[in-house]
Amino acid sequence: MKILIAPDKFKGSLSAHEVCQSIGEGLQIGKESIEVIYHPMADGGDGSLAILSDHLKLKVQTVDTTDPLGRAIKTQYYTSSDTAFIEVASASGIVLLSEEERNPLMTSTFGTGKMLLDAINKGFQHIYLFLGGSATNDAGMGIAAALGCQFLDEQNEVLLPTGSNLSRVQSIRKSEFIHPQEIKMTLLCDVTNTLYGSNGAAHVYARQKGATDEQIHYLDNGLKHFSGIIRKQLGIDISTFPGSGAAGGIGAGMHALFGAKLEKGFAAISKLTGLEQQIQSCDMVISGEGKLDKQSLQGKVIDGIAKLCKKHDKPLALFVGKNELKEQYICDLGTKAVYAIAEQSNSMEDAMLNGAIYLREMASYFSKKI
Repeated sequence: MKILIAPDKFKGSLSAHEVCQSIGEGLQIGKESIEVIYHPMADGGDGSLAILSDHLKLKVQTVDTTDPLGRAIKTQYYTSSDTAFIEVASASGIVLLSEEERNPLMTSTFGTGKMLLDAINKGFQHIYLFLGGSATNDAGMGIAAALGCQFLDEQNEVLLPTGSNLSRVQSIRKSEFIHPQEIKMTLLCDVTNTLYGSNGAAHVYARQKGATDEQIHYLDNGLKHFSGIIRKQLGIDISTFPGSGAAGGIGAGMHALFGAKLEKGFAAISKLTGLEQQIQSCDMVISGEGKLDKQSLQGKVIDGIAKLCKKHDKPLALFVGKNELKEQYICDLGTKAVYAIAEQSNSMEDAMLNGAIYLREMASYFSKKI
């Protein structure tokens, strides 16, 4: 029997590759005749680029850039042929700041823009930008500024591209050297939030980036104002399309200023790594993630894999950290086998520390039933 193992990471506990390995070892302990194929997956959020790099054997490019507060750092992106793969979190990520430093009014995506500029100057014509894990709420103004755009206030003075200045933008000078028809930009994300409002970038994500209630309200108004300037000057409505609020509004700004297209992270990574062909060639699929809940059904790895398994009539089993999904939704996924570490462990701490051991044990037990 040939089993494809294609999980997401178990956040804070195990990488997707470690999950694959633990399940694979357990399956073969229980039944040596099982052939396992590892296909670690991601949905476009932080960590997705590492998964893609493993699959495609990408080349590493090192670049001098700046962090969300403008401090000099070195970071990396990856390339293959004429394509560059860049993660917002590597220069503009919340992980780069201490808790005391987090303030989305003051942070900027300028460092990510410098990475894009480096790739463009080196001749890469297609850029995949992974939007997860940002510390910013600047609607992509920082990226755009690094690529030659200017954001002007009432006095025609150039503004710093930070969240605090969204509401002060009165006009935009577009870049003279970056043309959408020459550089293709694809934005990968795992969320569908709109730019502003109760489901927008500020209200949903700014608090975890360090914003107070008052600052969230200010940032939301700034995004709404910025959207109005874009509509007035460029004739483009960036306020409502799904994903426009991703990574503090990067999706909206990059779409309006550079013609960037948003894609579901899972769909793009699935295509780039040949996941569907792997599913077609196996007898069974095992997937999983840290927590199985309703969000798992909204474009996440498990949702995407379940749909592909239904399409090709392949049985699906799930190994998860914790299962919070009701039986009816589990049936909708097309699987009856769900194994959860939380049901075996003594505590959450035990589950997080010893997840690999529990996965091996559950997989060994599962293999004896198939």
